[in-house]
Amino acid sequence: MKRVVVLSGLALLAGCASSPKDVKPTYVPDTVYASMDCQQLGQEELKEGDVLEGLTNKQRRAHKTDTWGVLALGVPLSEMTGSDVAGVLAREKGKMEAIQRMQVAKSCPGAGVATVPATLD
Repeated sequence: MKRVVVLSGLALLAGCASSPKDVKPTYVPDTVYASMDCQQLGQEELKEGDVLEGLTNKQRRAHKTDTWGVLALGVPLSEMTGSDVAGVLAREKGKMEAIQRMQVAKSCPGAGVATVPATLD
């Protein structure tokens, strides 16, 4: 009986929203940003950084909500509320990586120094 309860608990936790740091970037080809110059890439990086921060915060809330929902109710709530944005977050992380790769390829000032901020993980 204990084994059934433990396995049921693990199955519920598996359905929970991922922590933002566990969401792996989806590959975005560098060519998407190939026509941009260094200034445009910098502007795009700032814009995507804002989007990434918002999605990271939303995913963090979904993860916490699911953790508490499973503990209190036995149900991951993000699936019901649609607050799990892991797929969109993965895409945005991929865009940021592609922008940064293109900055390095074009030898943009400061390229290769910045990475996805740790607070966004």
